[in-house]
Amino acid sequence: MNDVRQMTEGNVASRRDRNLKAIRQKGGDIAEEMLVSQGFEALTARGLAKAIGCSVGALYNAFGHIDGVVREVNLRSARMLETALRAALAQEAQSLEVRLIASARTYFDFALTEQERWRALFDYPVRTIPDGRMFALQDELVAMLRDAAGVTDAESPQAVRLTLLWASVHGLTSLSARGNISGLEASEARKYLSVLVRSALDADLSAPEN
Repeated sequence: MNDVRQMTEGNVASRRDRNLKAIRQKGGDIAEEMLVSQGFEALTARGLAKAIGCSVGALYNAFGHIDGVVREVNLRSARMLETALRAALAQEAQSLEVRLIASARTYFDFALTEQERWRALFDYPVRTIPDGRMFALQDELVAMLRDAAGVTDAESPQAVRLTLLWASVHGLTSLSARGNISGLEASEARKYLSVLVRSALDADLSAPEN
C-alpha cells in the first residue's frame, strides 16, 4: 500500500514539475517577445498569465516573482551578447587592438539595436534578491577579454587595464543608448570606441596616483 501511495505521489510531483517547466519555457518565450516589442514595463503577472494560458498562481510557482520572468529574458539577452562578443574576439588573424575594437563596437551596436533588451539588462528595478547568474555572466565578459589578451592573473595591471577599458566602453555605450550625451550623436560616439581601446592599451597602470 505504501509503495502504491509513494508511486502515486511521485507521479503527481513529476507531472507538476513538467507543467512548471512548460510554463517557464512558454512564459519565457512570450515574455521575451513582449519585452523586446514593448519594454519591460509591459510585463505584468496577470497579462503574462493570460497570454500563457495559466493562472497567476501557476506563473508565480514557475518563476517565483515577475522579477524571475525578467531574469529569464535577461539571461537569454546576455547569452546573445556573449555569443556576439566571442565572435568579435575570435578573429585569430587580427591583432589584439583590432579584436578589442571589434568587440567594443559589437557591445555598442547591441545596445542601440536591441534597446529594450539593454534597458532590461541594466535599468530594470529588481525588487527581489539579485540573480547570481547575471553577476557570473558579467564576470565572464571581462574574463573573455583577459583570455583574448593572454592575461592569466586577474589582479595584474594588465587585467585592471582591461576592466577599466570595458567600464569606459560601457559608460559611453550606456550614455549613447539613452541619448544622454549632449551634442554628440550615437553614430559619432561610436567612432571614439577605438580611441578608448588604444588609450587603454597604451596606459601605464604600474603606479597609479593616490
